[in-house]
Amino acid sequence: MTMHLDMAPSLEALAGLNDQLEDSLLRRGVGAECVGQVRLIVEELASNALHHGECAARGLPLRLRVSVDQEALVLELCEHGRAFDPVRAAMPALAAGIEARPVGGLGLFLVQQLADELDYRREGDTNIVRVTLLHPFSADREEAP
Repeated sequence: MTMHLDMAPSLEALAGLNDQLEDSLLRRGVGAECVGQVRLIVEELASNALHHGECAARGLPLRLRVSVDQEALVLELCEHGRAFDPVRAAMPALAAGIEARPVGGLGLFLVQQLADELDYRREGDTNIVRVTLLHPFSADREEAP
């Protein structure tokens, strides 16, 4: 199964896209834990593109491609914001106290931790982030082989 979802450059559109995606994945039998991870990943990557990549300010839409089979669920977010590679994002200083840490960075850290594979490429003026989650139909992805 493959879905192509286009999103207007706004947080409201992102919320609607995430709700639509969740409903579609649950109806197809994707595990609830995996669906929760998908929501977090899409929320983080898209909101970063909207704000830091300036897609919202410049009115640039985002496109999400989702493919799922028994082996993997693959998310591919395409957007035309400023070039940014989330694979190379600096790790937050987790050992530092909350007061000593700069704001930001935890969302991408979570994406990196949740993804079984995380890839980035820039084609022309387009950022393409590909996230793979293995065994999407497992009740508990942590126990999947």
